[in-house]
Amino acid sequence: LKAVEWTGMEEPGMKMDNATFYVTHLREPVSRSISHFKYQGRWNCKYLSFKKRSFIPTEENANKIETWNQTGGHVPSRCRWRGSKKSGRKRLFLWLGMCAVNCYTQWFSGICPEYGISVNQQYRVAKAKLLKYNLVVVIEKLRDPEYARAVEGFFGVPGVTERGDPFCERHSHNANAKVPLIVRNETLDRLTRLNQVDTRLYNEMSDCLDEGQYDFPKWDPSRWELNSTYWRPSKWERAKAAKRVKAKEG
Repeated sequence: LKAVEWTGMEEPGMKMDNATFYVTHLREPVSRSISHFKYQGRWNCKYLSFKKRSFIPTEENANKIETWNQTGGHVPSRCRWRGSKKSGRKRLFLWLGMCAVNCYTQWFSGICPEYGISVNQQYRVAKAKLLKYNLVVVIEKLRDPEYARAVEGFFGVPGVTERGDPFCERHSHNANAKVPLIVRNETLDRLTRLNQVDTRLYNEMSDCLDEGQYDFPKWDPSRWELNSTYWRPSKWERAKAAKRVKAKEG
């Protein structure tokens, strides 16, 4: 199991591995954008998680959702450099941890803004890549018990609707509960307008799902090569695990 996050999504078939099964998920873009703002765009996740005693979230020290209107969250997205000048292989790569506008189009196209490619061209690349994925789970559809059961039957495991434990979810939820976010209509309208390309992509990937009729294949382990599993926890998970070990030793 390999998870890809923050950077451009992997394109099926590019790594010469026909045995890999590619799965991703999509959420309604405007809802995703607002949720992302509450999670780490309003206050810094590191402050909420690692400076709990010294940092108290308030409306005064919060970033404003009115400025959450850029491809990189509060600012335009920019790519990072990978490689070295000595090797002659230094190149730009997409690194998008914060995003408010057309995030799926950026993640799935993997195209750096520095290249000057139009958002409509990025959309075409993103859609072509998404159509190669073996399964695209639509988050909103998981509210439908029939859809949830179909996804569980597809993988042969229960619990697909159980909530996970993202890095600072508990702390950000507590902060937003103490300082409720007010989203004005004009802010919502602006985010809707800015995310039109992502909304188009989301609709094209999800409109094919007929309510209550999900003819998904069932899990058949004999069709898979289950020889090895690759899984690596994120650096935040490793940091949390190290902290727990240190607390026990102390």
